Amino acid sequence: MRKWWTTCSWAMPLFYVDGEQRALLMDVRQYPGRQPDQPELEKVVRGSKDGFTESLLTNVGLIRRRLRDPKLRFEITKVGERTKTDVAIVYIDDVADTKLVESVRDKIKAVKIDGIPLADKQLEEITVKTGWNPFPLVRYSERPDVVASHLLEGSVTVLVDTSPSVMMLPTTYFDLIQHAEENRQSPFIGTYLRWIRFFGLLASMFLMPLWYMYAESPQLRPSWLWFLGADKTGDLPLIVQFLLVEIGVDLMRLAAVHTPTPLVTAMSLVSAILIGDIAVKTGLFYQRSHLVHGGGRDRDLCHAQL
Repeated sequence: MRKWWTTCSWAMPLFYVDGEQRALLMDVRQYPGRQPDQPELEKVVRGSKDGFTESLLTNVGLIRRRLRDPKLRFEITKVGERTKTDVAIVYIDDVADTKLVESVRDKIKAVKIDGIPLADKQLEEITVKTGWNPFPLVRYSERPDVVASHLLEGSVTVLVDTSPSVMMLPTTYFDLIQHAEENRQSPFIGTYLRWIRFFGLLASMFLMPLWYMYAESPQLRPSWLWFLGADKTGDLPLIVQFLLVEIGVDLMRLAAVHTPTPLVTAMSLVSAILIGDIAVKTGLFYQRSHLVHGGGRDRDLCHAQL
């Protein structure tokens, strides 16, 4: 009876027939929610325009619509002593690694916490121990077609109610910089776009350190890298300039998040141009340091789902 009472407290009706030993539990709950729409961070020119929502049942339907395999499994459990949040472990029975599925299942069942109001990200922090590793160990996506393709490749996905993001694991660094638009192009164009993204990623990793090294030690610079380095450095040391520009860009990005959408583009451009121009004209910063740092910020564009 206690289990029945707990179930009824979740707003799920219980159909009981007098004289029977079992009762029928019917999940007819409907919460206020939005319609499936294209994710803001994973837009494509061609392809499906639907995306996950905050409803777990809707997300299950979007995946089932693309994978009608009878071996597709949805294991639903509850996490949180107070919130009782629905969490679904999704995998294809004869494709996914059995040990991986058991590991994910055991880690989720071992969670002892009052609740996970922050949904998937809070569950990731509890179950996936990243330590001091700056790189993500799971991939997030709000596109059902991306999740379906990863399931066919043997991945295990985790859906959390109240979150439109789906957690996929295991993942590699190359998975994180892929985009759904590449698969909608011809093989030649898709490969070209992917290599362009790889080139931008490598430039963001090595351009700034190389420029700083050749600016501090010009005698180490080869003749064919004449464009790297600096003739003058400004009033502040270069390392201080890089740190200040990094903090300034992050502050402007945080300000843009809380700015109304019609104003965010204009205000971001105007503030970046004005602040950069004033910083250079006062002599505190060097022009090329801004350019090199701007190239290093391209890593944010290369990482589709970091």
